Amino acid sequence: MRYVSCRDEDGSVADESACATLPKPVAKEECSVTPCGQWKALDWSSCSVTCGQGKATRQVVCVNYSDHVIDRSECDPDYIPETDQDCSMSPCPQWTGLAHPFQNEDFRPRSDSPSRTHVLGGNQWRTGPWGACSSTCAGGSQRRVVVCQDENGYTANDCVERIKPDEQRACESGPCPQWAYGSWGECTKLCGGGMRTRLVVCQRANGDRFPDLSCEVLDKPTDREQCNTHACPQDAAWSTGPWSSCSVSCGRGHKHRNVYCLAKDGSHLESDNCKHLPKPHGHRRCRGGRCPRWKAGAWSQCSVSCGQGVQQRHVGCQIGTHKAARESECSSYSRPESERVCQASPCPLYTWRAEQWQQCTKTCGEGSRYRQVVCVAEDQSEVHSTHCDSDQRPPDRESCSLQPCEYVWITGEWSECSVTCGKGYRQRLVSCSEIYTGKENYEYSYQTTVNCPGAQPPSVHPCYLRDCPVSATWRVGNWGSCSVSCGIGVMHRSVQCLTNEDQPSHLCPTDTKPEERKACRNVYNCELPQNCKEVKKLNSASVDGEYFLAVRGKPLKVFCAGMNSDYPKEYVTLAHGDSENFSEVYGHRLHNPTECPYNGSRRDDCHCRKDYTAAGFSSFQKIRLDLTSMQIITTDLEFARTSEGHPVPFATAGDCYSAAKCPQVCPQAIPLPRNPPLTLLPRPLCPLFLELEQLITGQFI
Repeated sequence: MRYVSCRDEDGSVADESACATLPKPVAKEECSVTPCGQWKALDWSSCSVTCGQGKATRQVVCVNYSDHVIDRSECDPDYIPETDQDCSMSPCPQWTGLAHPFQNEDFRPRSDSPSRTHVLGGNQWRTGPWGACSSTCAGGSQRRVVVCQDENGYTANDCVERIKPDEQRACESGPCPQWAYGSWGECTKLCGGGMRTRLVVCQRANGDRFPDLSCEVLDKPTDREQCNTHACPQDAAWSTGPWSSCSVSCGRGHKHRNVYCLAKDGSHLESDNCKHLPKPHGHRRCRGGRCPRWKAGAWSQCSVSCGQGVQQRHVGCQIGTHKAARESECSSYSRPESERVCQASPCPLYTWRAEQWQQCTKTCGEGSRYRQVVCVAEDQSEVHSTHCDSDQRPPDRESCSLQPCEYVWITGEWSECSVTCGKGYRQRLVSCSEIYTGKENYEYSYQTTVNCPGAQPPSVHPCYLRDCPVSATWRVGNWGSCSVSCGIGVMHRSVQCLTNEDQPSHLCPTDTKPEERKACRNVYNCELPQNCKEVKKLNSASVDGEYFLAVRGKPLKVFCAGMNSDYPKEYVTLAHGDSENFSEVYGHRLHNPTECPYNGSRRDDCHCRKDYTAAGFSSFQKIRLDLTSMQIITTDLEFARTSEGHPVPFATAGDCYSAAKCPQVCPQAIPLPRNPPLTLLPRPLCPLFLELEQLITGQFI
């Protein structure tokens, strides 16, 4: 696994929506490792038969280095030991005669029923059930209760003794079990002293097994003994060659190697010289990597909600879980289908219903009018438009022609002269209006100037009331910044003698001339750090908060964030907070983009659709400031809150109302990049621009 995150230009973690258009790298993939466990074989079980040929089994488990049982997937399945083997027992006996020779008439009791009654007069003998046999094998006896009772069931003494039932009888539980044993198994070693085993059980001749204590324990035959005790030759040993490559490039295959019997001098010997040693495997299974195979995704929903439609799914050729492969690497014959027919419920009858036409959008000339068209069921309830046939849908818009439009120039009254003496100007409002005659009124509407006939009347006119008396005064500018950021320096300002018409003059008295320079002292700035990193270093500060910095020779209160990191960042806290400082891209768009939304107002009940994917609303408490370039990093949203839509960078506004020339709500705002085209700014953005202007011009001290 690995960490995957979306980063901005500064390397900071950004919201994943900012990287939505880029392919996201995988954060997890499969890997192959050597199995962690090893196989462990337990003891062989008893032979499956008591005589003849049978099978012996054993359990094989996967254990770790501590000999604890773990999941079998941790061991290599190619090297699992055998779990069963053949075993031989003593030959089975051949039965002759009766199947149960001990169950003959001589051993059958005279009376079997516990309810049997022997009657004499009014009294009678009554018997209880037979008890258990006194022996589990060979000869034994069993007893029962016999009493004399009258006809009412009370104890009597005068029953006929001659016909009294037996109180005891002989019983036979079958022959006693004997020890039985099978043939010896193979020796565990070919030389040097091995061990061989055989199965020894306590059983009857019919094969019924009993615990060992049912047989004579002292007579139990041995079930293991030593074998092949002769010494092993010391001058021969098995030697192996290298493994060949896997027989397949993917999936399960085989690899082999040569196995030789070699003498100490390296010469080859016959295999019999090494047969006393376990021979290494010459073949083994192998994997050649994962084979490409078809991977089918989940079926999509049926393309229709009623009737017959189709379902689709993605089918691709891939190796493992995530690695894609070319389709030619997978077999075309086994490719799963990617499309199938699906049958939804029968379709009800749906029809289009058209409402009344609305009024024409224009009062003269060529316009349009609209009406609502909906899809309804048989009960006239409105349903989704996909239920109705789109080819049969009535039109919801048509053009409408009215009387031709007339255009005239409308002029307002001239204003007063802009000055009381000298040259000035007067202004008046000039607009091109569309006029039309209604039934009872005469109305105007603003249009573009190209529709009006003739030249546009002037909106500005020069004026001259009288000559201004000539006079001159000293005029001074603002003091500049101190020449040094620390210590004693000099400040300058401009001093000019100007007339009332802003012309240079020599009429100003020299003894009243203001000073052009003066000394200045910046003692406080000498002790201020230049950035948040110096705050952390000089003051050993590690808490985020407001600190004074020396920025271009002036003390500036800056919020330092990330003081517990090696690279803290500088932010400026906005005076009005996020209540009036926000960025917004409006999400509504007019169906007819050539109109203005109710003369420039923002109303959600216009003929709009809200489908602009970049729409969002973000409010800011602090903004990131680059102290080197004195520029605001608008994309830093650390102290921003996005309440709807996508995050919008600082000082960004967008309106998707109209492409027409609509009235501006904030005509004095600082120009911002127009992407998308900015035609209408929300009112709350105006304080934001004023505060930005103060920040940019350095008036925030």
